[in-house]
Amino acid sequence: MALRATYEIRCGCGTTFAGDICEYVFAEHDPELKDSILSGEFNRMACPSCARGLHVENRFLYRDERNKLWVWVCKREEEARRDMLAGELIEKNASLEFHFLEDRESYRKFLVFGREGLLELLLKEDRTLKRKEARSLKTNPAHRLILEGKEDAGYLFLSGEKIRISLPLKFSEAHRKQVKGLEGKKRWLRYYSQGLNVHNPYSSFLTRKLRLKWNRIREKEPPGGAANEFDDFAESWAGYRMDRKRFKARYPERRLFFDALRTVSIPRRVRSLDARLIPRESG
Repeated sequence: MALRATYEIRCGCGTTFAGDICEYVFAEHDPELKDSILSGEFNRMACPSCARGLHVENRFLYRDERNKLWVWVCKREEEARRDMLAGELIEKNASLEFHFLEDRESYRKFLVFGREGLLELLLKEDRTLKRKEARSLKTNPAHRLILEGKEDAGYLFLSGEKIRISLPLKFSEAHRKQVKGLEGKKRWLRYYSQGLNVHNPYSSFLTRKLRLKWNRIREKEPPGGAANEFDDFAESWAGYRMDRKRFKARYPERRLFFDALRTVSIPRRVRSLDARLIPRESG
């Protein structure tokens, strides 16, 4: 049932090759494709020259008959064009008309951006996936990888039974001015990863009541530039753990919220993968 199209793919080694990329996934008929989405292997191609694995991000349609989901998954970079995409996707739906069932109006239609957006939606709307993955996502250890001398600061990896998620660690220029040296940066990123472990869109340990309270506090004490509530939580948690006195002076309600949250049980532990991966600073 899957539909594929041939794309021209360019590898970083300079090789250009043709690859068949999936544009339509029917979950019941394509369980192996659903599993590849969960594991992060979906639309991943191997370069014929250097064998490097390349993930090709493209728009695709995800259909789930059991849960009545009709989901357009667009590129992450397209999120700023959310409103403009509606017309384009109506035309795309027309071209896939023969895949609809007679009761197509019963589907719940969603627009998400990137694999991460689809996973966040499925963990809420796919009943079987939510039941099977929720516990393992919250109890399987998370793994932190801190990178030095690279563009990316590192990642926090979460895993369920089938789901694999990588959450980027962030260290901005503003934080660089506050934190001195490699050890200071490592401490900040460790605390940032702790914050991501506590509150992220896939397996948050905040109850609905706590999440509502957190967002009310965000409105009263606006963040310093974090894009969303999860990045804001991780960034604030790092600032709170680095210097509580300074953090309290700037964010008294956030400080009280975090003080109370330290009594909440977080069964998922963060294991470090960075011990031998960070070179010592020279000079």
